[in-house]
Amino acid sequence: MASESKETRLKQKAALEAKLHKRLTLLTEKGLDKTDIDRDVLVKQLKAERKSMAARLRAIDAKVARTADLAAIKAERLAKPKEEAPKTKKAEPQPPPEAKPKKKKKKEEGTSQA
Repeated sequence: MASESKETRLKQKAALEAKLHKRLTLLTEKGLDKTDIDRDVLVKQLKAERKSMAARLRAIDAKVARTADLAAIKAERLAKPKEEAPKTKKAEPQPPPEAKPKKKKKKEEGTSQA
């Protein structure tokens, strides 16, 4: 299960940045130019992970902000006294409509007539 803790994500991001920096320095020491470095598979992977990590951190920030907004709304709603609606007198409950007599089905007598 993925961590939703911002501190954990920041630690992971720092470790990822360190790996990327280490790989970039290794490739520059080998004498590769910028285009060859950009084509390196591991560099591409690390940059993609860095991008997804930033998206996760933004999602965590958005969730925290949303929670704070909802808490503020709830506190405001609880602090505000209830507005009393004008009380209306309840009308006497209406008696149920009178039951209609059930219709009886007519039996067909067409078969026994002679």
